[in-house]
Amino acid sequence: MVKSKKTLLLGIDIGTSGTKAAVFDNRGNLVSEAFEESKLYYPKPNYVYQKMDEIFSSVVNTIKSCILKASINPFNIECIALDGQMAGICAVDENWESPIEYDSWLDTRCVEYINKLNKIKDKIILISGGPPTFSHGPKILWWKDKNPEIFKNVVKFTVPSSFVAGKMANLKPDEAFIDYTFIHFSCLADILNKQWSKDLCDELNMPIEKLPRITKPWEIIGKISQEAAALTGLKEGTPIAAGCGDQAANILGAGINEAGMVFDVAGTASVFSICVNKFVPDIK
Repeated sequence: MVKSKKTLLLGIDIGTSGTKAAVFDNRGNLVSEAFEESKLYYPKPNYVYQKMDEIFSSVVNTIKSCILKASINPFNIECIALDGQMAGICAVDENWESPIEYDSWLDTRCVEYINKLNKIKDKIILISGGPPTFSHGPKILWWKDKNPEIFKNVVKFTVPSSFVAGKMANLKPDEAFIDYTFIHFSCLADILNKQWSKDLCDELNMPIEKLPRITKPWEIIGKISQEAAALTGLKEGTPIAAGCGDQAANILGAGINEAGMVFDVAGTASVFSICVNKFVPDIK
């Protein structure tokens, strides 16, 4: 009798305090896990960033550690996916390097652009789902106005989990993506239609071509490249799912999937939320 292949799944969380990787079997049992602490930089007041090469290395290191600690056969890992910090931004250039460091959600330098967006706050909430805050839209506008030469080299803005997944899949810059669980942080998205809002982009003078394609969390965006396989110990060709934002992953993992259920989390950011069955923008 031939023994059936063991099916494993690998998830990686690029958190604010650290990067976590874990391997589970198809019954949800934890097989192996690893953690690497993040390095945050505070060069001057209001500035907080992480280096994208260090974020990428932390993912590589935790994946490799998971595989080695449990002597996992990488051929048994059927798919990987990444989640991560939701409100900060990074970018990709023509070589899939980030011309900016990860502009953390803890970074407050874009406050003047939040104030500008607040002039059309109700419209942004009604279309995009959330108010202007230290997130994608204000941050991208800060880079556009304050660092036009760097902005010119940006092909697409995105988030760390998508940056790392794309680098591991050897995607082309115009294939950069973001999944739809992140886009309420943009102030630029048409949430109901899961697309960028031309109306908001035009009003805010935002070049819509700098924004990545929007995917579903379970969409396979590519496969582990030969280079990524050599770095991590994964099998070349292993599928990579788009993944989602860290709080979206938390909520789904906790089984919050029916209207009226309440979710309370105390992490680097505290989140208290209620599951609803329709889009309910709150301008009050």
